[in-house]
Amino acid sequence: MEWQQLEYFHTVAKVQHFTKAAEILSISQPALSRSIANLEAELGVPLFDREGRTVRLNRYGERFKTRVSRALKEISDGKEELSNLLHPDYGVVAFSFLKSLGIFAVPTLLNQFLQEAPHIRFQLYQQATNVMLDQLEQGEVDFVLSSMTETRKSVEWKYLWEEEIFAYAPMHHPLANKGEIHIHELENEAFIAIKQGYGLRTIADELFNQAQITPNILFEADEVVTVLGFVTAGLGISLLPDITKLDYSNVVRLRIKDSGSRRKIGLAWKSNGYLSPAAERFRDFLYKRYADNME
Repeated sequence: MEWQQLEYFHTVAKVQHFTKAAEILSISQPALSRSIANLEAELGVPLFDREGRTVRLNRYGERFKTRVSRALKEISDGKEELSNLLHPDYGVVAFSFLKSLGIFAVPTLLNQFLQEAPHIRFQLYQQATNVMLDQLEQGEVDFVLSSMTETRKSVEWKYLWEEEIFAYAPMHHPLANKGEIHIHELENEAFIAIKQGYGLRTIADELFNQAQITPNILFEADEVVTVLGFVTAGLGISLLPDITKLDYSNVVRLRIKDSGSRRKIGLAWKSNGYLSPAAERFRDFLYKRYADNME
């Protein structure tokens, strides 16, 4: 079995068509067909159900594809690892972060880091906290920057900074002049919530549970900008941190007296995963950037 055969098989399995796969691989269709036939002969089972040049993985092919995909990724990661060791000032960092951090915090951090390491590139993702941690465990990203609201055995966290959570109310809301409130005062108010899976939602749920009340959720969003828009329109109250660059001119921010009204932002990575020199350099940068907070 040759490495090239595995690459050919993987491509055909993805596109489900010999002619298209041959074009992608820059080989002739007959040569590709022979390579797959030789692979099937060596394995002793057919991997595809054929309908002319269109093919479909059968149950043997599906199982084999899982193993081949894993093997190809291991080799690709190994090549990248060696390349990064030879060129520590280059490389790619796969980085997932909360959408609320993409308004100001992450762009500012990347701007500062890239002034020190201009040749390092980033693959950036934005997801809910639970989805990002799934990405981390599956090896799809190097780091997650999120609120530290979920623990997993295979994930390590490093605290970086903390943000106070406020209640945001429409400008002319009856609570607007209070300055500060207890969560139980929101019991009968329409509430604009962040969707389940996000750290902010976890914090809000814990505050409501602590006050032994069930919020009257009018709408759930996955963007803080959308949440703020609903509050501005007078549709309800929400719990959010103070995010730089957002327009708060038509809402009132109320301090929350209850304990637990803060979100801790941390950097997460897979505890037994490989980090390239570029990724380690970015982590060291964040450690230095927030050194005073970590003492």
